[in-house]
Amino acid sequence: MEIELQYLYTGDEPLVVPAELASFTLATSELFDIRDTFFDTPALDLRMAGCSLRIRRQSNAPTPFFTWKGPSVRRSDHAREREEIEFPVDRIPADGAEMAEMLHAAKLLKKVKGTLGDLPDLAVIGELENRRSTHDYIQGLHRVELCWDRLRFPLGSPQIRLELETQSSASGRFIGAFDQELRAMFGKQLIEAEHGKAKELCVRLYPELFGAQAA
Repeated sequence: MEIELQYLYTGDEPLVVPAELASFTLATSELFDIRDTFFDTPALDLRMAGCSLRIRRQSNAPTPFFTWKGPSVRRSDHAREREEIEFPVDRIPADGAEMAEMLHAAKLLKKVKGTLGDLPDLAVIGELENRRSTHDYIQGLHRVELCWDRLRFPLGSPQIRLELETQSSASGRFIGAFDQELRAMFGKQLIEAEHGKAKELCVRLYPELFGAQAA
């Protein structure tokens, strides 16, 4: 499970990492590069269903990571909550056929078919580059992660995003307090992101598909 809030940072001042947030204490920080490769059908059926399928390479990790994200629901604190399944893999699939094999080996083929109704051809639909600094805030057993993401898209201008995330429903109840303190700290320089990163990539690369959906 993933509970998250994403913001766009529109300021030009240095990025700030508070020592404390919502009575949580900054514990660890790390800086690394990310390259995300997204898979979908030619009609972006997974994206249209609110799901994503990606392979992530990180400069601080020895192997890539496979990630499946299900559709999200909006919580009362405005955070999004959804299923997330992630695990390391030994290779990057070269095409949709290899991705289907990887889904079968991970026993996720049925889940993806349940979303699509079947399993049409999967293909690489785009890549996203990110320079991330991640910061863990802890209070007892609770943990909330704050990330500064410097995103580079294949098309269009780069973005700076701030992201709050936790994988614990117990820790998720503190997300609202984090949100309030960050908005007080950054003011109008921090706005809630209209799309998640995967959808932003697709909207930029395939605007005709999203235009047809809106119509």
